[in-house]
Order: sequence, then structure tokens, then C-alpha cells
Amino acid sequence: MKLTVPELLMDVIQAFKVRVPGINNMGRDFRVQSLKLGQEYKAHIASVPGVTDYDEDNGGYEANATDARSLLTEVPITVDKHRKVSLSWRHLDQIADQKNEYDKVIGNTGYALAKDVVMSVVGKASARTLSEQTVLTTANSDYDAVSGIRDDMNLAGASPFGRAGLVSTAVASALHLDNRILSADYKGDMQGANAHRVFQNVAGFGQVEEWPEMPDNSGAIQALDSVANGTDTFTLAAHGLEDGDRVQFSGTTIPTGLAASTDYWVRDGATDTFKVSAASDGAAVNITSDGAAVSVQRREYLNGLFWEPRALAILAGIPDDTTDLAERLGIPQVVGIEVVTDPDTGLSMMGITSQKQGTLNLFLHVTMVWGSAVGKQLSTNAAGSLTDFAGHRLITQ
Repeated sequence: MKLTVPELLMDVIQAFKVRVPGINNMGRDFRVQSLKLGQEYKAHIASVPGVTDYDEDNGGYEANATDARSLLTEVPITVDKHRKVSLSWRHLDQIADQKNEYDKVIGNTGYALAKDVVMSVVGKASARTLSEQTVLTTANSDYDAVSGIRDDMNLAGASPFGRAGLVSTAVASALHLDNRILSADYKGDMQGANAHRVFQNVAGFGQVEEWPEMPDNSGAIQALDSVANGTDTFTLAAHGLEDGDRVQFSGTTIPTGLAASTDYWVRDGATDTFKVSAASDGAAVNITSDGAAVSVQRREYLNGLFWEPRALAILAGIPDDTTDLAERLGIPQVVGIEVVTDPDTGLSMMGITSQKQGTLNLFLHVTMVWGSAVGKQLSTNAAGSLTDFAGHRLITQ
């Protein structure tokens, strides 16, 4: 039996949907049409309509009707990811003879793509994009912590439906040690062949999944150009820090007035300079010496992310400009290009088959493009903008 490229693509899509459960709880706008890398599109995330009184004198059932279009929050998303997974076989047909191994290969292909999508989305979760946070030690990141996050999201007006969470292995271990989690209601849900712990139906979250690769989302360590104690100003060309960012300093000699491994908040930021305060809305720290070999790092301490579908939006499709796509992907000789769309979700993937000259080796390159948006998206947007309050960060220190 010959396996066609559309069959392979559909199997990859099915694996994509089930291998990384968290992706099914995100706001998804999967499109059949091609998307252009670097282009901004408007994704549409559904909201809940209000309920009004029946008004017989002013139109009856048609009175106070909500425009369905107004229930779609327009979230601007720039397509910024074009990723692929390439597979090769001596003879593509031979996969059909080893069905078990084929299932593993296809499952891992779908998992790799879905994981890449989730990592790109979670990587945007920071104080700049999600205003709401809970700060706890890892040991205290237990059932009470999840309950508190639920309460905070309720009070912020988040939808009660479709909530999920991703947590680091350290937080998953703290949850696992909580006797309330280990009760009969939850213990059975953690058994299975997947080594990543998945806690089902905890404090209103449909699932809280362990994610060992959970990114801390802190920035890179950057060496300062200079410290001016007379003006309490730090200079670093194109530092990329924004007012409100939490930072720490390190170095051979920390400037007097600061302490190593201590949190400070950026203020008075410009392209190449900034000051810091000891509180998120405090006065500039008084620096009385320049220090030596001083570095700065933006800190996030992300160890858990909780959301309802509107908080994390994904726009995905197939790449535009297929005529020169193979050349840009570095594919040697194109045999064919196929596109398959999942009828359930609308997710489309492109498969490009190629053959290495002088051999019988066939290659399948599975590719897609996507962009994502988290919460309010920009630090300059006010708290509560767009879908800000639909997500909540767990910060552990």
C-alpha cells in the first residue's frame, strides 16, 4: 500500500492536535488560505454575549440585540514563524510495511510542530503582555495557589470555560505532593504512559500540565556600557528594556546603592539609558559609585501560565509564495507540493516532497507558518486591554 503525501500530512495534523493538549485550549484561528511571513492579520477571538430583558414595546425579541460581530475581539497578529520538519526514507512506500514504527514517526512529527508552536506562544508571556500575576515560592505552588489564581481570574472577568495551565516540573512536583491533589479524585488522572504529569479538573482548570521546558522568559545578561552615579543613570546602547521591567544586576563590583541578586524596576527608560527603582512605582535608586564590570538582566521568574482561550491567540496557515518556497527552505529538487486542511479545526499544513539527485532517497518536508498574540500584547497598552485579564502568570522566586 502506497502512502500519499496528503495521507501523511493528515496523520501529522491529527498528531499535532492530540500530542500537546494545551494547544487545544488556546484561541485558534487556523486558516485555509496562505499567510505571508511578516504580514499582520486580524485574528478573531469569540466573547460571551450579554443577556437582556424582553422588551415588547421596543421590538420584542429583536430589542437590544447584540451585533454578533461585536462579540469577536480583533487581535492583531503578525506571522513571525515559518518552521518545518523534514523526514527522509529510502522508499516512501516502505513505511506502510512497518505501521507501528510509522505511527511513532508521524506522532513525533506532529508533537515537534505543536511543541514549537506552544513554546513560541508561552515565550511571549511576561509582565509586558499579561498584567495579572501571583508570586509564590515553589514549595507554596500547591492546590491553594491554583485556587487563588482561579479566584483572581474570576474577579478580573475571565471566562470560566476552557481554562488550562502549563507549569514547570518544579511546580508540578509541588502540586503532586499536595495531599488534596493526591486524593482519589485526582490521583487516577495522573496515571498513564506520558511521563509529563497532567492534573485534570483542578480548581476550575480543565487540565494543568507539566511542561519541563517551561521558559523562565527572563532576558539575556547584558554588560552595561557605563554607570553614572552623579545622575543615577545606566547606559547601554539599544538595551531593549522598558519602564516597569524587573531587573537584577551582577558584576565584579556592584554600584553602591544596589545589591546583587536583588530585584529592581526600570524607570525613565530611553533608547540607550535607564534608571531603576526599588519598587515598581518607586523613586530612582540613589547610586553613589560607578561599580565595575556591571551587567543587567531582565527577570520574569515564569514557572506557570494559566489562561482561558482568549488569552493566547494563534493564527496559523500555509506559507505564501510557494513558487520560490523550496529554494528558501534549501530543498534540493522539488517533486511535488501538497496542502491538506483538517476539516475539524481548519488547520492547514503543506508537504513538499523532494528527491536527492543520484539517490532513491525521498524527503518529506512538513511546513506551516504562524503568529501568536498574548494578552494585551504591548507594555504600552493599558492593563485590561484586548485579552489581558484572560491570562495569569505564576511567578516563583
